[in-house]
Amino acid sequence: MTATEVAIVGGGVAGCATAYYLAEHGVACTVVERDGIAAHASGFAYGGLNPLSGAGIPGPMAPLAHWAFALHRGLEEALAEPGPRPGYRRRDVVQLAFSAAEAEGLASEQRRLAAVDGFRATLLDGPAARNLEPRLAPDIQAALVIEGTAEVDAAALARTLAATSGAVLLLDEATGLIGHGARATGVRTRRGMVPCQAVVLAPGPWRGVGPALPIAPLKGEILRLRTAAPPLEQSIGWNGNYATTKPDGLVWAGTTEDHAGLDARPSAAAKEAILARLRRMLPGLTVDGAVAHTACLRPMSADGLAVIGRLPTWENVYLAGGGGRKGVLYGPALGLATAQLVVAGNADFDLSAFAPSRFG
Repeated sequence: MTATEVAIVGGGVAGCATAYYLAEHGVACTVVERDGIAAHASGFAYGGLNPLSGAGIPGPMAPLAHWAFALHRGLEEALAEPGPRPGYRRRDVVQLAFSAAEAEGLASEQRRLAAVDGFRATLLDGPAARNLEPRLAPDIQAALVIEGTAEVDAAALARTLAATSGAVLLLDEATGLIGHGARATGVRTRRGMVPCQAVVLAPGPWRGVGPALPIAPLKGEILRLRTAAPPLEQSIGWNGNYATTKPDGLVWAGTTEDHAGLDARPSAAAKEAILARLRRMLPGLTVDGAVAHTACLRPMSADGLAVIGRLPTWENVYLAGGGGRKGVLYGPALGLATAQLVVAGNADFDLSAFAPSRFG
């Protein structure tokens, strides 16, 4: 397929990555986005790039995670010049254990990661962990230091992908599909329509376009904190919570998981919960105040796996989503696989586990 117009619904990392990889094939795209590029989850995400753990890892998501991580490395080089850099940097992770059971879990994780190429996992006892970061809690039993992971400025990545792709940005709300038989011929919007030869749906958890999508919102909240120096040299994590110093000097602390529908408002309860967990991990970290408190709705499928592929009821409508808490990590993989499906009808990566048809 050459010079084919594709309408992409959604201006997050997945949608913008799809436009970027379609542009490599000479395919012209229009991104239909109600609020702007990276206006929702991709704009507020921490941006951690760790393919070693998460929903479906170890398991069916692991190969996709490692493929996505390799794509990020390629983007780091490809997007560096000319223009703005999307903020890639290497960032080690330190996972904490406060009990004997948690320490054994870290030991098991260290044994698993020993077989993964490109990463290094070192198990420390409590004193060694506090020597690495003196502000850690004094009752830490163990810590697992994972080297080789990274992070990215998620909002900058989405904007850079969109700008590099040359896609047209239409600030409008997509409300449905226009079709002839089983083929979509356009996307209906609040103010008109976008005629096209194929449609890619990457709207995150937002509904209202085409058939009911098998993706629901998982709300997560993050605090951006002003703290006393020195900065945290690693990303500190415990039971799904984390704290890391960003390049601007602010500590990002999070996160929560709530099923709150489409309510993306920050909550006082979440703020207190995040601060309590931060104090548990890093009681020696002096917090001088919150600069920002954000909430976003992550796209999560019913089985926790990504959703990539053609919708069963349409010949030319494709879905790219379901990244959950790791949507920024998976974004390039969702984009490249979807672009390959649009252009060639198949992808280099085995997508059988992620087909939308599994939901009926």
